Amino acid sequence: MRKINTLICALLACQPAAAATLLEAINAAGEWNSEYQAQKNARLAGQEKWDQGLAGLLPTVQIDGNYTQQDQPKASYGAKVTRHNYSVNLNQPLFDVSKYADFMRGQALAKVADVEFARAQQKLIGDVSSAYFEVLYQREVLQAARAALQVYGRQLAQARAALDLGEGLRMDVDEAQANYDRAASDQIAATNALEVAGVSFQRLSGLNADRIDAINESCATRTPTGDLKSLLAQSEVDNLDIRRAVFQLAQTQADVTAAYGSQLPVVNLQAGYGGNWSRSENENGLDEIFGTTSKTRNTTVGVVVTVPLFSGGGQMSRAREAVYNRMQAKDLLNDARRKAQQDTRSAWLDITNGIALLNALHQAVTSADSKVKSTEYGREMGLRSGIDELNARQRYYDAVRELADARYNLLKNRIKLLSVSGQLGFSSINALTCRTV
Repeated sequence: MRKINTLICALLACQPAAAATLLEAINAAGEWNSEYQAQKNARLAGQEKWDQGLAGLLPTVQIDGNYTQQDQPKASYGAKVTRHNYSVNLNQPLFDVSKYADFMRGQALAKVADVEFARAQQKLIGDVSSAYFEVLYQREVLQAARAALQVYGRQLAQARAALDLGEGLRMDVDEAQANYDRAASDQIAATNALEVAGVSFQRLSGLNADRIDAINESCATRTPTGDLKSLLAQSEVDNLDIRRAVFQLAQTQADVTAAYGSQLPVVNLQAGYGGNWSRSENENGLDEIFGTTSKTRNTTVGVVVTVPLFSGGGQMSRAREAVYNRMQAKDLLNDARRKAQQDTRSAWLDITNGIALLNALHQAVTSADSKVKSTEYGREMGLRSGIDELNARQRYYDAVRELADARYNLLKNRIKLLSVSGQLGFSSINALTCRTV
């Protein structure tokens, strides 16, 4: 039985779960995140605006029919008359600016829906990436806190032993105790921060944060693709805030066209075909002569022109309102372009400076480690005190945390640059994590 249980364990739940890459986490979030799923449906609903706008330019065909009976109980003749008719009618707009404006508006609204979905996709990628990086950062902070706690614990034990033997100072014990207590509190805080980051990541992706795979630092230190000038030009075209503002401007232009078009004539082609039939009760030969019983067929083809003359001035007011809305949309477009340029430049500088900072912090960690070793040697030679050694170790662990912070801030800035330049997607995430599609 023990062998069977071991086999079942090996086949099912006892094998360690495979590590989740950043792209796998983003894909999982796309299926898990309700807000993202809602935006998918919003996009599908928005795309219907194009069909609705086109429908106004196409012909409409309908069938009408009725059946009636007229009872006149006290009438001496024709006490009951039965009538029914049917007709097939077609209406085709020939000149209707308002319907054309509806088509323009539908196109713009459909494109806005696509942009909003792309924005939701970029937001999901950014949020999951930030949560992913936060877990990795807090994991490194916790590792450093644990290592510091172990080292300070050994030093505290050594300081107490030296004091008991009469070879140490009470001040060294107190300093070691203070550093140990601080390291213990740092470990508690780092453990809590890691758990909070894991909860946030799981809420977004539905995955356990323990499965997160580490990212090679060489991916973070790569220089951005293209120079700043080309990225600024790309942001001008692909930035989602700019694209949304462009389509919103097109929507307000359609509103202006519709407002002024409502004051123009409307021309429609109308055609119809139908039949009428009526029959009186107690009919006779005279009914055939005088038409009491009748069957007719009719066909109509014509052009209907409607010319608006005056509607109280409401249409002129709506036209002025549409013009002001268009002017507002232009201002928002200009603002979006300026903001995209600024954000692209800032993200570029954050990355280039972040790479330099990361390299400097690597050197700082190396220097801090060398200082710890030299301080240990100096303490053994009687040239340094225990306090000096504890301070050197504290500086080393601070440098380790600063290095981890710089590393993941650099990755976040890369995500930001990809987002503001309109390049954030699955392929760019693979490149960011040094993976191929």
